[in-house]
Amino acid sequence: MGRRRVHDEATGEALLDEALALLRAGGPEAVTVRAVAEAAGTSARAVYSVFGSIQGMLDALAQRGYARLVDLVAAVPETDDPAGDLVTVGMQGFRTFALEEPVLFRLTFEQVSAELLENEAVAQTAYDTYRALRSRVRRLRAAGGVHPDRTDVACCFAFHATCQGLCSSEMSTWQPPDGPGFWGMLHGADLAPVWHDTLTGLVARFRHPPGEADQPGQTQSATSGASTP
Repeated sequence: MGRRRVHDEATGEALLDEALALLRAGGPEAVTVRAVAEAAGTSARAVYSVFGSIQGMLDALAQRGYARLVDLVAAVPETDDPAGDLVTVGMQGFRTFALEEPVLFRLTFEQVSAELLENEAVAQTAYDTYRALRSRVRRLRAAGGVHPDRTDVACCFAFHATCQGLCSSEMSTWQPPDGPGFWGMLHGADLAPVWHDTLTGLVARFRHPPGEADQPGQTQSATSGASTP
């Protein structure tokens, strides 16, 4: 009969829960081996036994974040409108992840490092987020919503970059201590329509060749109808 492991998967999950709580309260600097061990009511040896190092623990937190995003994207139902589904992926996947778990969003996307992605398990889970998005882009392509000159990876990059930018910008409107209070005039505003309009416009462009300029009459002049303040 094999010897029972002292520090099992349950121990690792408990340590990650405490590490996440510390991350939420004080940022990455607050996540130390001693602090996590004390919060979990265990020893530093347990942390090293499960994760190997503090970087290993941060890697595991990032992996948890990527897995959460994959689950959110997978939960978006497929309808007969693949373009609309892709917009929903951005709003119910990326935006929900950022608003629910801002510290994990920052760790997995804003603070991602080469050191983090050197962990093969983390890198594979991060790649799962790309695969989940790519499957939606390919479904849109099958429905005729992606121009042949556009690659899947380019569409995924444009969509992801737009979502990441929207997430970061929305989080910057939060008041301290949650955010810097940038764009203070938008504090408390519902930004879901901004997300919807931005992503709808981007996804619609996927039907056209990359870099194609709008034809005359397709867009209204930025100055038309404008009034002088």
